[in-house]
Amino acid sequence: MNKRRGSPNPSVQVKRAVIRRDGGFCVLRLPGCLGEAQTTDHRANRQAGGSRLLNDPAVLIGACTICNGNKESTTGEVRAELIRRGLIVLPASTHEKTLARVKDTPVIYPDGSTWLLIDASTRERT
Repeated sequence: MNKRRGSPNPSVQVKRAVIRRDGGFCVLRLPGCLGEAQTTDHRANRQAGGSRLLNDPAVLIGACTICNGNKESTTGEVRAELIRRGLIVLPASTHEKTLARVKDTPVIYPDGSTWLLIDASTRERT
């Protein structure tokens, strides 16, 4: 029996809803950022296509294509800042525990507001 659940990638509808939830802007704001979100980024790395559980909308944030491509290669202070802002969530011992960790980790948006991401269209201010 296959233990993988969910689709291999978030659906186009989910991505569009996440981008709307995040105001249409790239949440990452790395150097070279385009500002506008054209795609989504996983806060918890699926590790080369890993668990589909991590396609949950609470794991996703709006991102521009530049930041989406550059996030995983960040190091030092830039990476530490992404972790502090909840944009990189380090893996737990299982994908289920990683998902729970992501859902409990608020995101600090570029404007300084802090939110828990609930689903593709809902976030709650903390």
